[in-house]
Amino acid sequence: MKLTDEQVEALRLRLQEKYGVAVRSKRIRAIRLNSACRWQPPLYIEVGTYCGPLEQDGPNELILAIFEATTFIVCTPDHGVDSGMPHFFAKEDVHQVVAAE
Repeated sequence: MKLTDEQVEALRLRLQEKYGVAVRSKRIRAIRLNSACRWQPPLYIEVGTYCGPLEQDGPNELILAIFEATTFIVCTPDHGVDSGMPHFFAKEDVHQVVAAE
């Protein structure tokens, strides 16, 4: 499953409205995360790949979009795209941002 540019923009606008925060339109391909959560190993989260665990005891999930707002917002089919809340990661936990081309 891959989102078109139009679907990514619609998702960005929906997240912005739902959570009341400005979500940047800059496209992000990947982030390198070194979470403060002790259970979570360092992760490289990239759009179009499976990654995990994004939540404690969670499965690997297909990453469909990454956005930047007051936090980084990571969307998967079950978290933010088709249902559920997206994953939120604090900016201080993100040590690298790779822009989409």
